Amino acid sequence: MKYENIQDHQILNYEVLKIVIFEETKKLFEDRPYIIEKWKREAYNVSPEERLKQFPDKTIGPSFRSLISLFTQTLYYDQYITKKMIKDAVEVYKETIKVILAGQFINEFPDDEIKRSFNEDKINETLNLDYIYSSMDYEFHLMRDIVTKKKDFKEGDAGYLTTEIIDNRGKVRGFAELRPYESQTAQLTSEQNEVWLELIESTINSLDELTADLFDLITYLWMVSPKNPDGYIEFHSNDALQIRNLKKRTSKGREHDYREEDRFNIMRRVAALSSIWISLGDRKVKIVNTQNIDDNELYKFKDFQRMFELGQVRVAYDKKSGEAKGIYAVQIKPTAVLTPYLVGPNRSLGLLDLKVFQYSHYTQREHKRLTRYLNLQWKIRTIKRTLKQPFKISTILKAMDLPSRLNGLQIRDKFENTLDELQKDGVIKHWSYNVEVNESLVGKKGWFKEYWTKLNVIILPPEIVVKENQKNTLINSPTNVDNRIIERMYQVDQQDLLDIEEQSGSYFSIHEVAATIEAKSVKEPHHLASETIQQTFDFGESKNISLTPEAMKETIDNLGKSIRQAAKEIGIAHTTLSRFIRGENKRQNKNNDEKMLNWLIEMSNNFIK
Repeated sequence: MKYENIQDHQILNYEVLKIVIFEETKKLFEDRPYIIEKWKREAYNVSPEERLKQFPDKTIGPSFRSLISLFTQTLYYDQYITKKMIKDAVEVYKETIKVILAGQFINEFPDDEIKRSFNEDKINETLNLDYIYSSMDYEFHLMRDIVTKKKDFKEGDAGYLTTEIIDNRGKVRGFAELRPYESQTAQLTSEQNEVWLELIESTINSLDELTADLFDLITYLWMVSPKNPDGYIEFHSNDALQIRNLKKRTSKGREHDYREEDRFNIMRRVAALSSIWISLGDRKVKIVNTQNIDDNELYKFKDFQRMFELGQVRVAYDKKSGEAKGIYAVQIKPTAVLTPYLVGPNRSLGLLDLKVFQYSHYTQREHKRLTRYLNLQWKIRTIKRTLKQPFKISTILKAMDLPSRLNGLQIRDKFENTLDELQKDGVIKHWSYNVEVNESLVGKKGWFKEYWTKLNVIILPPEIVVKENQKNTLINSPTNVDNRIIERMYQVDQQDLLDIEEQSGSYFSIHEVAATIEAKSVKEPHHLASETIQQTFDFGESKNISLTPEAMKETIDNLGKSIRQAAKEIGIAHTTLSRFIRGENKRQNKNNDEKMLNWLIEMSNNFIK
């Protein structure tokens, strides 16, 4: 059968549906010939078992099976499907399809996909813009700055390395602790865990300006990228290496991949970020100056929370030996200590120049620090309309944090050269002294502290920074990605293949190409527009307790448990429990229902006792 001969409004049987899905979606993955080649075989060949049962068997790979499920179990569940419906869906949901299949590709094509980032398009877009968005809240700035100051961390009473988070007026705003061995590794295999522990062994030495870069990049990507149902994005070492304009290895004139050492340097800093725990002061409480405090108990601080939470990791393995080479990517998300500055009505976002990532954290540390500080100040001054207000040189020097070994003349040279280079690179529009420097005083006793550092400079931002800072910047998950469908497909893909094969019906009860019908609008998929009626089960084991979604949700809430915790106690997958509570189970599974009812009865008896 020629694909061109299939009519747009023709109802598709299973065999033809596979072909149409392949032909309409292959254009989304033209840069992955290994995927297209495999999909083509799976689309144009039908096994005897497939033909008999009219659904994918084990000969179909996870990615193509997931693609079929997207149309048959999510977008057009319980509907006749036509070629036009698939065309429309691919056009509307092409970005969503890419997100859904990304995880399947990792498992199915590990050698090819390990070096690919989910965020490749977003990074390319960012490189074209020359800036990212970042929180311009001062507390956010202080938390980012603390990850650059390894020398400030000292051993505390609890055995952790700890430091105070102090603002520019010398007031304590919170505490930071390094807890490298409390990093989340529960989801890792023993081999992956060993690789991860190798990364966090050098946590304290990983705190520097490059770590602050990753802090900014990860929080930015979390704001602009689609997330999985647990709120994670995947951060790949490529994201940082690409945005830093790091060169790839070359051999005989051919470009290869990034150096493993460069990847390791990125990922060990991500490990460091996941090892930092923060305790901030309650904003309703006046913070006491550190000079007037003798006991930490006088501080009114919230409980410590980690900065970033980790999920799964992607490990690269040597093709010959099979040994783990290193971690290439991690699932990561900022925790509640950071998210108020990134989402919600009270956040304050502004531009952060991309040059901050491209300056060297070894030789241009002051460039990085001053770029971050100025971007923060320009946001504040744009709102207050005080952009032309001079900066004190002493304030700028404090932000630059130059080495104490430098003398006055060296510091002045460093100061002026840094501002000249920032102006040359377009990070700042213009800078100048507020008044002409009296050079006759320079070099004389006390000139540095008593004269030069008390001078003022005017530093003006580029026009685009002013323009963007005047906006009430809103950044949300991309509108071209439908998170409802991603969550639904996540639930579908979590079902075991055996669970699919045990279904009494097939994907289709239609075995012949039939008449034509008008396609329903793809913008309102059937399963999302209608509500599923969930059955109530009473197994007779208790006269007073019935298994209903409402009873299950109420019990879990009363116990103060998460769905994951309850599912673990019941002995079922958390996705199964989540579907039951949401009323999304399509068929009854008596074994699972019995487990849930028994758990409800047991919890009820515990309440009575």
